[in-house]
Amino acid sequence: MSEEVRGVLLALAEEALELQRAGEDVMTAISAEGPLAELSVRAGPLISRFEAMRRELRSCRPDEPLLRSAAEVLDMVFANHALALHAGLDMLAVSWRSERMRDELHRLDGLGRPAVWLETIRAELAEELEAPA
Repeated sequence: MSEEVRGVLLALAEEALELQRAGEDVMTAISAEGPLAELSVRAGPLISRFEAMRRELRSCRPDEPLLRSAAEVLDMVFANHALALHAGLDMLAVSWRSERMRDELHRLDGLGRPAVWLETIRAELAEELEAPA
């Protein structure tokens, strides 16, 4: 069972890395004050998928403490990415209101530290699956 759960977690982490790359591109465009309508169309499916992946994690229920910890970190990463994209769109939508708001918008830099956590968790899950028993 734990190898099956590990495989599911790894698959989610690998998918999330692809989505993360797309999310980083969207955040770069948001920071550059790209067109809100276009960026909303790009970000919406990413936000929805990150939230769906959180629901998928809840059905895994890993017994092993290390896998449970990995699932918790993945949940935090998925939540962060969805929130960061949503907040970035919100900031872009109101950035016209003040120079300070535009300055804050220009300071946005990707999806933050959890992006590194995702790469680390993915590598650890892959390493465990590839290691001889």
